[in-house]
Amino acid sequence: MFLKKYILLLIAIALPMAVLGQELSLDSCLRLAVVNNADIKNADLAIKEAEQTKKAVVTKYFPAFSASTQAFHSDKPYIELGISDIKSNVVRDVLQVIYDNIGELLGVEDHISFLRNGVVAGVVAVQPVYAGGRIVTGNKLANLGIEASTYQRQIAERDLLLNTEELYWQIKMLEEKLKTVKTVLGLLDNLEKDVRVALQAGLITPNDGLRVKLKINEMNSNVIKIENGIKLSKRALCQQIGIEYSDDICLTDSVAEIKSPWEYMVDNSVAVQGRSEYKLLELNVKASRLQKRMIIGESLPQIGFGGAYTYNNLLEKGRTNLTGFATIQVPLTAWWESAHNIKKQNYKIEEAENMQSDVTAKLELQTQKIWDELEAAYRSFLLAEQAVEDAQSNMRMSSQYYNAGLIPLSDLLEAQTLYRNALDTRIEQSIAYIICLRHYKQITEH
Repeated sequence: MFLKKYILLLIAIALPMAVLGQELSLDSCLRLAVVNNADIKNADLAIKEAEQTKKAVVTKYFPAFSASTQAFHSDKPYIELGISDIKSNVVRDVLQVIYDNIGELLGVEDHISFLRNGVVAGVVAVQPVYAGGRIVTGNKLANLGIEASTYQRQIAERDLLLNTEELYWQIKMLEEKLKTVKTVLGLLDNLEKDVRVALQAGLITPNDGLRVKLKINEMNSNVIKIENGIKLSKRALCQQIGIEYSDDICLTDSVAEIKSPWEYMVDNSVAVQGRSEYKLLELNVKASRLQKRMIIGESLPQIGFGGAYTYNNLLEKGRTNLTGFATIQVPLTAWWESAHNIKKQNYKIEEAENMQSDVTAKLELQTQKIWDELEAAYRSFLLAEQAVEDAQSNMRMSSQYYNAGLIPLSDLLEAQTLYRNALDTRIEQSIAYIICLRHYKQITEH
């Protein structure tokens, strides 16, 4: 635990320093997201809450101590007896004569009284010996609570990392599209110079010059839209990872070589059994069975022993007592009710098992669906790669044909548009594949 806190402290110190440099790698964004995200913080708190619940249950193994005190004062004694209260006339008269003769000499009164005021205090300790197995079962349930909170934290972190990576690559995609547009703008600027010369020489019509200017305006408009999209996406990323937004933030990672998805393929059933969702389903079934034990324990005898130390001055003299005792409680009337509660819990266990079977099948189906999407994304990327090569070749030939006067300007502009669209499609498919691969690896690597 200390090592974990130390590592988090180092991350918290080091990452803001990296941000000050205005450079963010994907790994640093993912770490910042985990450190600063509110959902992860709450998930960590939930684990701590479960740990405290377990510690609270452990206390049931030890003796329970209680202390109490009572004090009272009455306007008259609760118990008062005198010579006049004796019913036998003979005895009463004899005692009265004796009291009249020597009572004052002895310093006693003709009556006695009790319980007009007093204090009672004590300490009691009870050690449970057997409570129907509920203490042990409660401890097991508390352990399941810690496990469940841990798995829920893993799910929250997994979703957070996926969302963060999607934002990161969305920005990189927009940046690549911006480069493409600027490349096309460079080609158009060179073309505009050639068109201006050709127009002055009377080799083309003014319409061709207008077409180039309109295309340049269109590209400049796209530049503005993409730049605004980048700024908005960067703000969203900064909010996600918990840092201040800056226009100077630079994302350092680039799209790596796209590898075949078959390198990462995992059997669906194996992948599902390692997922946190599946383990939560298992815990749900275990918890339902333990709840049944708790209900059974309510109808079993409870045995304990203990001791009490008390003090009282009820008889106008301080007195202490040390008492030992044993208790056996048999809840006879609870058996009937427990029988129905046990049957009810059996139904809940069956429900949990049915849910486990159903959700497991759905998780396997989801895993297959994500794999199919990954495979489709890879095939789409390969097609996009080929399309870029074809569009690049087409643009090169169109430029040559235009310079030779074999095709009109509109065909050259169309070739440039096709090339730009092919580049945009390739980067879109690259990012789509990266995100699909990330998602697939998250649910299959454990």
